[in-house]
Parts: sequence; structure tokens; C-alpha cells
Amino acid sequence: SVIRFYDYRGTMNFDLLKAIREKGLRQRDFAKLVDDHESVVSWIVNGIWVPDRMRKIKYAKALGIRMEDLFEVED
Repeated sequence: SVIRFYDYRGTMNFDLLKAIREKGLRQRDFAKLVDDHESVVSWIVNGIWVPDRMRKIKYAKALGIRMEDLFEVED
């Protein structure tokens, strides 16, 4: 997929980071779990990039929680 840096929001996603850590994972481990690149997970956690809807769903499913509990719901 294409990474669009102009989606920059600048707000760290503490909910995602907390959910990853509560599963006993590091970002590297989580990236492997969701078949994503470690850098992409880091960019999303650090608010550098806003993921598309499919990636949000994939991350939430892997963590066993609702997408809305990890990411802001867009209009």
C-alpha cells in the first residue's frame, strides 16, 4: 500500500501502544503478527501516519479489541 505522509496528525496513539503492551508484545512482534513493517507500526503509534480503515480493522482484530478503542472514528 502507499504510505501517505500528508495524513500526519502529530498525536501519539497511546491506546494502540497500551494494547500492544498489554498483549505482552513489542512493536516489532506486533508488526510480525499483523504482517506489517515495523516502521509502519512505529509511524502509526507515534502519530506520524494515519492508517487506512483496513489496517485499523486488522490491528484491532489482532489485539482482540474494537477498532473504535484504538483509533478515532472518522466521519
